[in-house]
Amino acid sequence: MSRDPLRAATQFFGGRVCLDFANTMDWRLTDAPQELIPDYASLLSWSKARGTLTAGTASKLRALAVTRPRAGTAAIDEAHALRAEIWDAVEGLRRGAGAPLAPFNRRLAALPPQPPLTGGRPAYLHDLPGKRLDEPLWPVLWSVTALLASDDALRLGLCRAEGCGWFFVDESPNRTRLWCSSEVCGNRERARRAYAKRRAAAAP
Repeated sequence: MSRDPLRAATQFFGGRVCLDFANTMDWRLTDAPQELIPDYASLLSWSKARGTLTAGTASKLRALAVTRPRAGTAAIDEAHALRAEIWDAVEGLRRGAGAPLAPFNRRLAALPPQPPLTGGRPAYLHDLPGKRLDEPLWPVLWSVTALLASDDALRLGLCRAEGCGWFFVDESPNRTRLWCSSEVCGNRERARRAYAKRRAAAAP
């Protein structure tokens, strides 16, 4: 991830929607984590950038949030709660303890059926109606269920860079992926280790 929050919010290294959503807390494992979706507008921006909302749906939800600010705040609270549930699930799977299913099943029970698809240039999206402020969370939840019901659940990784905390699906042949991004965290960590090595060599 980037040290620039605006850039980090558009870096998608997880490989799945739900993991990219889990990665909306930058520097998660440090004493100063950076929130990437602090408000409803940023949630909509993230969803558009990740390709889970059509422009039309995002526009409808943005207008609705203006008229219902408390509901927008509640939707952000739910977004942060869902993200924490994804963290728990991924960590449980990585430890071999399994994922807690009750939170996801509770959320799924409150969702309507999946809507039809639309678009196709460049990708197909769910044609969400733009009537409920929690709609940006629906594709995230569907992604969680797809991950849990697939071999992806056995290939979950955590970036090894100090303090990062971002998750990914390790699709490398021997499951040896170390970083959320070799070009970002990987380069930074290699530089940090090289600097520490030079300092150690120069010490009396």
